[in-house]
Amino acid sequence: MSRYFRYYPKTQYKVANSSFTIQKSITNISLKTALIDTISQNDPYLFLRYTVKENERAEDVAYFYYDDPGLSWLVYFANDIIDPYTQWTKPYEDFVAYFRKKYSSQSLPEGTDPIEWGQNTLRTDNIVHWKNNDDEMMLLSPDSYIRAQTFDNDFVAGNWTAVRYYEYENNLNEEMRNILLINSSYVGTAIENLKRLLND
Repeated sequence: MSRYFRYYPKTQYKVANSSFTIQKSITNISLKTALIDTISQNDPYLFLRYTVKENERAEDVAYFYYDDPGLSWLVYFANDIIDPYTQWTKPYEDFVAYFRKKYSSQSLPEGTDPIEWGQNTLRTDNIVHWKNNDDEMMLLSPDSYIRAQTFDNDFVAGNWTAVRYYEYENNLNEEMRNILLINSSYVGTAIENLKRLLND
């Protein structure tokens, strides 16, 4: 992404106390841009759908589609990705490491592997929510599910499926594979807009 940031204006950053003063010229990355303002929003081919393959990085996608790995910033921009470490799909090994780290404190009793805990169908403390089998958009929290079983005479437990943390996190990770790419014919316009917006 270094080629992206080279267009950003510089700002002076100063830290001082009684012992020392540090002053540096740094790249101002806090600016938000609207790169596609002058590109027709009515073009149905402005954005193209793409599915990220296992172990594929934004640089790989940019090389494959734009023939330039330095345009990875455009891949991030098209998908509103600010932090590629958390907003880009993780390869399986990285996903497992991420899951273990995130849920190690919850995978009790002591010593239970977080992956095993997150998938264990005999547990209830690993349920994120319950989804309706006929309408997956209809969700219940674990507490609401218990209340419905207790107080709603029309509630049918068999109509609901538990979504556990492993499945939930894995689904989120898989959803991040589906990205958008700005049509390659607009790359030049996007770069010129970036230069203009950041240096006006």
